[in-house]
Amino acid sequence: MADRPRIACRLAEVALTGVATNLIVLLISPLVRPELSVLEHSLSYYAIGPWWALQTLAFAALGMASFALGMALPFIRLSTTWIAPASLLLVISGFASVALVTFPMGSAGPATMLGDSHQTAGTVGAVAQLVAALCFAIAIRRDPAWGNWFALSVVLLTISVVGALGSQAAIWWPERGIPMGATMRLVVVPLLVLWGLVAARLRSNCERGLSRFVAAR
Repeated sequence: MADRPRIACRLAEVALTGVATNLIVLLISPLVRPELSVLEHSLSYYAIGPWWALQTLAFAALGMASFALGMALPFIRLSTTWIAPASLLLVISGFASVALVTFPMGSAGPATMLGDSHQTAGTVGAVAQLVAALCFAIAIRRDPAWGNWFALSVVLLTISVVGALGSQAAIWWPERGIPMGATMRLVVVPLLVLWGLVAARLRSNCERGLSRFVAAR
């Protein structure tokens, strides 16, 4: 039993590292790729061409963070079943991130009803992340330790959903000139903030020597 907090702590550290890597790349990429518009170009454009390895690293780190946090969430011993689907969906989004690395935009690969391999992976990953965030918010809403995070979780999730709807609208109606780069970042950044805060809190509770990853008492 003594190993459980230690395992959760390591998973939280991995997740936090992955989130931090993505935030850093989001800041650096526009500086090294000035020919790409932050507003118009989605993150996938940064994974091809010059400095492609930077965004590819971010996709891989996102997968790593999703896997780790998906495995860490069950250590938050909430009296609800909603944490289980949140964990599963984060793991699924981790696989989707691996697919983003495996099939860069424009590469050959199997197609689905959602589009080519890259677009399919992006769609599956985004939906899995959004639903995971929803499940997490529901899971903590009445918890005495985590309940004060409910409002923040809902706000961040709402912003991401607005971004997701905007991104989908940009795909369906390209003639309307909806800035895909802006809408996609509106999806990604709030989710990174949410999961980064969750991972940081788990890590902080580890440092306090708690055996239950719920909150500092």
